[in-house]
Amino acid sequence: MSRGDDYVLGRGIADSIRLDAQHLLWKLHRGYELHPRIPVTSDMKVAEIGTGTAIWIFDVTRQLPSTVQLHGFDISDSQFPPKDLWPQNVTLGLLDSLVDPPEPLVGQYDVVHLRMWATNVRESDASSLISHVKQILKPGGYIQWEDADLVHQVIKGDTAHELEQRLNEIFKRIGLDFNWVSNLPNLLRQDGLSILESDSGHFKPDLVQLCTNTYLLALREILLGIKRMLAQGLLLSVSEVEVALDRLCSTNTDGTIYNWSPISLLARKEG
Repeated sequence: MSRGDDYVLGRGIADSIRLDAQHLLWKLHRGYELHPRIPVTSDMKVAEIGTGTAIWIFDVTRQLPSTVQLHGFDISDSQFPPKDLWPQNVTLGLLDSLVDPPEPLVGQYDVVHLRMWATNVRESDASSLISHVKQILKPGGYIQWEDADLVHQVIKGDTAHELEQRLNEIFKRIGLDFNWVSNLPNLLRQDGLSILESDSGHFKPDLVQLCTNTYLLALREILLGIKRMLAQGLLLSVSEVEVALDRLCSTNTDGTIYNWSPISLLARKEG
Protein backbone atom coordinates (compact mmCIF):
# COMPACT_ATOMS: atom_id res chain seq x y z
CA MET A 1 0.00 0.00 0.00
CA SER A 2 1.31 3.42 -0.88
CA ARG A 3 -0.17 5.49 1.94
CA GLY A 4 -1.17 5.12 5.55
CA ASP A 5 -4.65 3.98 6.45
CA ASP A 6 -6.20 7.14 7.94
CA TYR A 7 -9.79 5.90 7.92
CA VAL A 8 -11.55 8.01 10.52
CA LEU A 9 -14.35 5.54 11.31
CA GLY A 10 -14.10 2.34 13.33
CA ARG A 11 -13.97 -1.28 12.17
CA GLY A 12 -15.31 -3.19 15.19
CA ILE A 13 -18.45 -5.32 15.37
CA ALA A 14 -20.69 -2.36 16.20
CA ASP A 15 -19.17 -0.42 13.30
CA SER A 16 -19.90 -3.28 10.91
CA ILE A 17 -23.49 -3.49 12.12
CA ARG A 18 -23.86 0.23 11.44
CA LEU A 19 -22.58 -0.25 7.88
CA ASP A 20 -25.10 -3.03 7.31
CA ALA A 21 -27.89 -0.83 8.71
CA GLN A 22 -26.84 1.95 6.34
CA HIS A 23 -27.16 -0.53 3.48
CA LEU A 24 -30.76 -1.11 4.55
CA LEU A 25 -31.28 2.66 4.67
CA TRP A 26 -30.04 3.09 1.09
CA LYS A 27 -31.96 0.06 -0.13
CA LEU A 28 -35.25 1.38 1.27
CA HIS A 29 -34.49 4.90 0.04
CA ARG A 30 -33.58 3.99 -3.54
CA GLY A 31 -35.60 0.80 -3.97
CA TYR A 32 -32.79 -1.14 -5.61
CA GLU A 33 -29.27 -2.48 -5.11
CA LEU A 34 -27.98 -2.35 -8.70
CA HIS A 35 -29.41 0.60 -10.61
CA PRO A 36 -32.17 -0.65 -12.96
CA ARG A 37 -30.73 1.32 -15.90
CA ILE A 38 -27.52 -0.72 -15.81
CA PRO A 39 -27.79 -3.56 -18.35
CA VAL A 40 -27.07 -7.01 -16.90
CA THR A 41 -25.08 -9.52 -18.95
CA SER A 42 -23.92 -13.00 -18.01
CA ASP A 43 -20.22 -12.14 -18.35
CA MET A 44 -20.17 -8.71 -16.70
CA LYS A 45 -17.67 -7.73 -14.02
CA VAL A 46 -18.72 -5.56 -11.07
CA ALA A 47 -16.44 -3.85 -8.56
CA GLU A 48 -17.17 -2.04 -5.32
CA ILE A 49 -14.45 0.15 -3.83
CA GLY A 50 -14.59 0.86 -0.13
CA THR A 51 -16.61 -2.32 0.28
CA GLY A 52 -16.40 -2.50 4.10
CA THR A 53 -18.46 -5.52 5.16
CA ALA A 54 -19.24 -6.30 1.50
CA ILE A 55 -22.96 -6.13 2.32
CA TRP A 56 -23.81 -4.48 -1.03
CA ILE A 57 -21.77 -7.07 -2.97
CA PHE A 58 -23.40 -9.97 -1.13
CA ASP A 59 -26.88 -8.52 -1.59
CA VAL A 60 -26.53 -7.78 -5.30
CA THR A 61 -25.30 -11.32 -6.05
CA ARG A 62 -28.82 -12.55 -5.30
CA GLN A 63 -30.15 -10.68 -8.35
CA LEU A 64 -27.40 -11.41 -10.88
CA PRO A 65 -26.49 -14.52 -12.88
CA SER A 66 -24.00 -16.77 -11.08
CA THR A 67 -21.56 -16.18 -13.95
CA VAL A 68 -21.18 -12.47 -13.08
CA GLN A 69 -17.90 -11.71 -11.33
CA LEU A 70 -18.09 -9.37 -8.31
CA HIS A 71 -14.98 -7.93 -6.68
CA GLY A 72 -15.05 -5.94 -3.44
CA PHE A 73 -12.03 -3.80 -2.54
CA ASP A 74 -11.04 -1.95 0.61
CA ILE A 75 -7.86 -0.61 2.19
CA SER A 76 -8.51 -2.96 5.14
CA ASP A 77 -9.86 -6.51 5.22
CA SER A 78 -10.82 -6.40 8.91
CA GLN A 79 -14.57 -6.15 8.18
CA PHE A 80 -14.68 -8.81 5.44
CA PRO A 81 -16.81 -11.86 6.24
CA PRO A 82 -14.86 -15.15 6.57
CA LYS A 83 -13.75 -16.42 3.17
CA ASP A 84 -15.75 -19.64 3.41
CA LEU A 85 -18.94 -17.51 3.47
CA TRP A 86 -18.22 -15.75 0.19
CA PRO A 87 -20.40 -16.68 -2.80
CA GLN A 88 -18.42 -18.53 -5.48
CA ASN A 89 -18.47 -15.55 -7.85
CA VAL A 90 -17.30 -13.02 -5.20
CA THR A 91 -13.72 -12.01 -4.44
CA LEU A 92 -12.70 -9.52 -1.75
CA GLY A 93 -9.27 -7.92 -1.60
CA LEU A 94 -7.08 -5.05 -0.48
CA LEU A 95 -6.82 -1.94 -2.62
CA ASP A 96 -5.94 1.71 -2.06
CA SER A 97 -8.48 3.57 -4.19
CA LEU A 98 -6.91 6.99 -3.68
CA VAL A 99 -3.94 6.19 -5.91
CA ASP A 100 -3.66 4.82 -9.47
CA PRO A 101 -4.88 1.21 -9.69
CA PRO A 102 -2.52 -1.69 -10.43
CA GLU A 103 -2.25 -2.45 -14.13
CA PRO A 104 -4.26 -5.74 -14.04
CA LEU A 105 -7.35 -3.80 -12.90
CA VAL A 106 -7.23 -1.08 -15.56
CA GLY A 107 -10.24 -1.23 -17.90
CA GLN A 108 -11.66 -4.37 -16.27
CA TYR A 109 -15.11 -3.45 -14.94
CA ASP A 110 -18.54 -2.91 -16.45
CA VAL A 111 -19.79 -1.37 -13.19
CA VAL A 112 -18.07 0.32 -10.27
CA HIS A 113 -20.09 0.97 -7.12
CA LEU A 114 -19.17 3.52 -4.44
CA ARG A 115 -20.99 4.47 -1.28
CA MET A 116 -20.39 6.84 1.64
CA TRP A 117 -16.97 8.26 0.79
CA ALA A 118 -17.70 11.68 2.30
CA THR A 119 -15.37 11.34 5.31
CA ASN A 120 -12.60 9.57 3.40
CA VAL A 121 -11.65 12.44 1.08
CA ARG A 122 -9.29 15.05 2.52
CA GLU A 123 -9.33 18.78 1.74
CA SER A 124 -12.42 18.35 -0.48
CA ASP A 125 -10.29 16.90 -3.29
CA ALA A 126 -11.89 13.80 -4.81
CA SER A 127 -9.79 13.90 -8.00
CA SER A 128 -7.64 10.88 -7.10
CA LEU A 129 -10.68 8.78 -6.24
CA ILE A 130 -12.53 9.72 -9.44
CA SER A 131 -9.41 9.06 -11.52
CA HIS A 132 -9.06 5.60 -9.96
CA VAL A 133 -12.67 4.73 -10.72
CA LYS A 134 -12.40 5.97 -14.28
CA GLN A 135 -9.26 3.91 -14.88
CA ILE A 136 -10.71 0.59 -13.74
CA LEU A 137 -13.89 1.05 -15.80
CA LYS A 138 -14.26 -0.41 -19.27
CA PRO A 139 -15.22 2.03 -22.04
CA GLY A 140 -19.00 2.32 -21.74
CA GLY A 141 -18.89 1.20 -18.10
CA TYR A 142 -21.16 2.57 -15.37
CA ILE A 143 -20.54 4.29 -12.04
CA GLN A 144 -23.22 3.89 -9.38
CA TRP A 145 -22.50 6.23 -6.47
CA GLU A 146 -24.44 6.95 -3.28
CA ASP A 147 -23.11 9.42 -0.75
CA ALA A 148 -23.93 11.62 2.22
CA ASP A 149 -24.19 15.38 1.87
CA LEU A 150 -22.99 16.45 5.32
CA VAL A 151 -23.33 20.15 4.52
CA HIS A 152 -27.04 20.35 3.67
CA GLN A 153 -28.35 18.44 6.67
CA VAL A 154 -31.83 18.06 8.16
CA ILE A 155 -31.61 18.80 11.88
CA LYS A 156 -34.30 19.36 14.49
CA GLY A 157 -33.85 20.22 18.15
CA ASP A 158 -31.67 22.69 20.08
CA THR A 159 -29.27 19.97 21.28
CA ALA A 160 -28.85 18.71 17.71
CA HIS A 161 -28.09 22.20 16.38
CA GLU A 162 -25.55 22.74 19.15
CA LEU A 163 -23.83 19.47 18.24
CA GLU A 164 -23.73 20.39 14.56
CA GLN A 165 -22.02 23.70 15.34
CA ARG A 166 -19.41 22.06 17.54
CA LEU A 167 -18.73 19.31 15.01
CA ASN A 168 -18.29 21.78 12.16
CA GLU A 169 -15.67 23.62 14.21
CA ILE A 170 -13.72 20.41 14.79
CA PHE A 171 -14.02 19.29 11.16
CA LYS A 172 -12.70 22.64 9.95
CA ARG A 173 -9.71 22.48 12.28
CA ILE A 174 -8.62 19.08 10.98
CA GLY A 175 -9.32 19.70 7.28
CA LEU A 176 -12.49 17.66 6.82
CA ASP A 177 -14.38 19.54 4.10
CA PHE A 178 -17.51 17.86 2.77
CA ASN A 179 -18.51 20.39 0.11
CA TRP A 180 -17.24 18.16 -2.71
CA VAL A 181 -20.12 15.70 -2.22
CA SER A 182 -22.84 18.17 -3.22
CA ASN A 183 -20.71 19.04 -6.27
CA LEU A 184 -20.13 15.41 -7.24
CA PRO A 185 -22.03 15.45 -10.58
CA ASN A 186 -19.95 18.41 -11.77
CA LEU A 187 -16.73 16.77 -10.63
CA LEU A 188 -17.51 13.67 -12.70
CA ARG A 189 -18.43 15.77 -15.73
CA GLN A 190 -15.15 17.64 -15.46
CA ASP A 191 -13.38 14.29 -15.67
CA GLY A 192 -15.17 13.44 -18.92
CA LEU A 193 -17.86 11.18 -17.48
CA SER A 194 -21.49 11.40 -18.59
CA ILE A 195 -24.14 11.86 -15.89
CA LEU A 196 -27.17 9.71 -16.72
CA GLU A 197 -29.08 10.36 -13.51
CA SER A 198 -28.51 12.51 -10.43
CA ASP A 199 -30.75 12.71 -7.38
CA SER A 200 -30.55 14.67 -4.13
CA GLY A 201 -33.04 15.54 -1.46
CA HIS A 202 -34.10 14.20 1.93
CA PHE A 203 -35.25 10.94 3.44
CA LYS A 204 -38.96 10.22 3.65
CA PRO A 205 -40.45 10.31 7.17
CA ASP A 206 -40.33 6.53 7.62
CA LEU A 207 -36.53 6.53 7.13
CA VAL A 208 -35.64 9.62 9.19
CA GLN A 209 -35.15 7.70 12.43
CA LEU A 210 -32.97 5.05 10.78
CA CYS A 211 -30.75 7.78 9.33
CA THR A 212 -30.54 9.59 12.67
CA ASN A 213 -29.63 6.41 14.55
CA THR A 214 -26.91 5.32 12.14
CA TYR A 215 -25.55 8.86 11.78
CA LEU A 216 -25.17 9.34 15.53
CA LEU A 217 -23.30 6.03 15.72
CA ALA A 218 -21.06 7.13 12.88
CA LEU A 219 -20.34 10.47 14.55
CA ARG A 220 -19.22 8.66 17.68
CA GLU A 221 -16.81 6.60 15.56
CA ILE A 222 -15.57 9.72 13.78
CA LEU A 223 -14.82 11.51 17.05
CA LEU A 224 -12.87 8.50 18.32
CA GLY A 225 -10.95 8.40 15.04
CA ILE A 226 -10.16 12.10 15.27
CA LYS A 227 -8.83 11.63 18.81
CA ARG A 228 -6.48 8.94 17.51
CA MET A 229 -5.04 11.34 14.94
CA LEU A 230 -5.07 14.64 16.81
CA ALA A 231 -2.34 16.49 18.62
CA GLN A 232 -2.82 16.62 22.39
CA GLY A 233 -3.90 20.27 22.31
CA LEU A 234 -7.17 19.51 20.49
CA LEU A 235 -8.22 16.49 22.52
CA LEU A 236 -10.14 18.58 25.06
CA SER A 237 -12.24 20.16 22.30
CA VAL A 238 -13.12 16.74 20.90
CA SER A 239 -14.02 15.44 24.35
CA GLU A 240 -16.43 18.36 24.78
CA VAL A 241 -18.11 17.42 21.49
CA GLU A 242 -18.38 13.80 22.68
CA VAL A 243 -20.29 15.05 25.74
CA ALA A 244 -22.65 16.98 23.46
CA LEU A 245 -23.13 13.86 21.30
CA ASP A 246 -23.90 11.72 24.34
CA ARG A 247 -26.46 14.29 25.46
CA LEU A 248 -28.11 14.17 22.05
CA CYS A 249 -28.16 10.35 22.00
CA SER A 250 -29.87 10.33 25.40
CA THR A 251 -32.68 12.54 24.05
CA ASN A 252 -33.00 10.78 20.69
CA THR A 253 -36.57 9.65 21.38
CA ASP A 254 -38.08 13.12 21.83
CA GLY A 255 -38.40 14.08 18.18
CA THR A 256 -34.74 14.91 17.58
CA ILE A 257 -33.68 14.62 13.94
CA TYR A 258 -30.05 14.48 12.82
CA ASN A 259 -29.93 13.50 9.13
CA TRP A 260 -27.49 13.95 6.32
CA SER A 261 -28.96 14.41 2.84
CA PRO A 262 -28.70 11.49 0.39
CA ILE A 263 -27.06 12.05 -3.00
CA SER A 264 -27.08 9.32 -5.64
CA LEU A 265 -26.00 9.29 -9.25
CA LEU A 266 -25.47 7.08 -12.25
CA ALA A 267 -22.64 8.01 -14.60
CA ARG A 268 -20.97 6.43 -17.61
CA LYS A 269 -17.52 6.32 -19.13
CA GLU A 270 -18.02 6.88 -22.83
CA GLY A 271 -16.57 4.30 -25.22
